[in-house]
Amino acid sequence: MKTAIIVSGGDAPGISAAIDSFTRLALQSGDQVLGAQGGFSGLLDNQLAEMDQSLVSLLAGRGGSILQSSRDPALEQPGARQLLGDVLRRREIDNLLLFGGDGTIRHLAPRLADWGASCIVLPATIDNDVAGTDYTLGHDSACNFALAAVDGIRATAHALPGRIFLLETLGAPSGHLALAIAYASGAHLALLPEYPLELNWLARRLRETVAREGYALVVCSEAYPDLSRLVDEIPRLTGIRVRFTTLGHAQRGADVSHRDRRVAREMSRVAWRAFKRGAANGVVIVRDGALALHDGILPSRTKAPPDRKLYEFVNQL
Repeated sequence: MKTAIIVSGGDAPGISAAIDSFTRLALQSGDQVLGAQGGFSGLLDNQLAEMDQSLVSLLAGRGGSILQSSRDPALEQPGARQLLGDVLRRREIDNLLLFGGDGTIRHLAPRLADWGASCIVLPATIDNDVAGTDYTLGHDSACNFALAAVDGIRATAHALPGRIFLLETLGAPSGHLALAIAYASGAHLALLPEYPLELNWLARRLRETVAREGYALVVCSEAYPDLSRLVDEIPRLTGIRVRFTTLGHAQRGADVSHRDRRVAREMSRVAWRAFKRGAANGVVIVRDGALALHDGILPSRTKAPPDRKLYEFVNQL
């Protein structure tokens, strides 16, 4: 059996750990593993090389992906189906192991299935916004990265009281990541794009929080409406200094947490076993804490909004 591994879209902590685990399982069984550099663009351009087990294992605990990704719509170009078939036949590739998030699973996986390519997808995105699975690889690591930043902010808030701290997370277009961080960190407020707050109410709550606790910590999603204007308006409406911290893309390159290392290895094992028994297409999903293969493609729908009750608890609504 020969498998080609492709990373599509954004990177996420844990991808390299999953590649390491899958490669190890395959080589121990006498199978072959190729890696595509540059996502589907690299695959169609035959940018494939055998995976170096020693190098992959060395980098397994680092964030990002040992294989370069791409957002180029390579499968939409004229003749893409023929190009893909030619590469798979020429390199004698039996199946594809694909890492990706919501867009990859909703749009690329069905196309590959229609084209007759054997492909299993491992949901990998820090956003945790894929419908049909409770968890996506990289989410826990991204949360831990943010929690370390929160601890630093709180140290400053204690030393220099009387300020409002806004921490911007990644996660667009949804607020799933921001809510998870806000709840775990004990933030005073969470700003999510799904549930915009009235500005004057927000300013009043912030003034009350600073008066009561000496500071206010707000975790906000990068997708929150007019966030840059909000950062300017809050000091004017509250009369309190605002300190704005954005995690940016460093959050996607976070060190891989224990949970994500374990999930990565379990996902890769499920995928490898599925290929060995002849599975053609599927997505490895997490349901109620257990991993399993969802045969075929997942329903093409967006994930439900973040938990409203949890949001209201965090914001004391």
